Amino acid sequence: MKPLLVYAPGYDLSLPGFDRLHPFDGRKFSRAWKVVRARLGAAADRHREEPAQPASDADLMRVHTGEYLASLASTAVVAKALEIWALKLLPRGLVERRLLHPMRLAVAGTILATRRALENGGAIAMNIGGGFHHAFADHGEGFCLYADAAIAIAAARSSGALAAGDPVAIIDLDAHRGNGVWEICGRDPAVRVMDVYNFQTYPGLFPGAVEDFPFQIPLKAGTSDAAYLDTVRQELPRFLDGLPRPRLAIYNAGTDVLAGDPIGGLAVSPEGVVKRDRLVLDTLAERQIPTVIVTSGGDTRRSHELVAELAVALVERLGGAG
Repeated sequence: MKPLLVYAPGYDLSLPGFDRLHPFDGRKFSRAWKVVRARLGAAADRHREEPAQPASDADLMRVHTGEYLASLASTAVVAKALEIWALKLLPRGLVERRLLHPMRLAVAGTILATRRALENGGAIAMNIGGGFHHAFADHGEGFCLYADAAIAIAAARSSGALAAGDPVAIIDLDAHRGNGVWEICGRDPAVRVMDVYNFQTYPGLFPGAVEDFPFQIPLKAGTSDAAYLDTVRQELPRFLDGLPRPRLAIYNAGTDVLAGDPIGGLAVSPEGVVKRDRLVLDTLAERQIPTVIVTSGGDTRRSHELVAELAVALVERLGGAG
């Protein structure tokens, strides 16, 4: 399968003082790309594509309500969703340019990665951004405004790249349960979700019965490499084996599982995160499943290094770095 990296310099959240307002590294996307470029050289550029423009209102309204999108003109609404209360004191135009525009550009990146993954026999396309899995159709929360995975699925269906009944697998390994993704996609008969998450942090335990939803997989806070990797290694093949062959997989490769992350609450080592990502990458590549990777959460200063490590592994394993 072919590898593709989707990235634009405009992904960075460049609000002045942002790093003091929230633990998320708003510049981790450009930091990750700098590492990828240093590691791969010209191969990075050969395998890279950039979204031409941010996601349009029409793109967003495939999933989100018009009332919700209009509400984002209020800095108070954005402040609540991003959990940065000081934002409501800032000019609307500044918040639009420095936060909403980059997030809409990242949504366009996920749409582009999905389109490319489905073309010409399949690819694995990594958007070095996106993964806003706490965004609901009618509101944002958990530092997520736009439901990029659901929007990308809807866009692919609209274009004919996906048929309405084509099986889609979502593999969410961010430390937090993807409540927005589930709310939007969980009742879609063509979409199946596997979510391995820390149930002792936001947004808490999945409300359904374990026997009815076996792939909503809760872990305790502090779970470290051995138990975490054993869970992924055992459950991912079971999840995929229980589905019709997916026409598309979306892998949420959140790096907030890393030990020391102030929000994720798990205790996976950097080496463990690398092993997890390579396990998922190899499994999907071996099964020849067209795949989109999004980067989602990660609130340590090492997050960008792990994002870059996955991007490098994708190119080296599937495309060659020469």
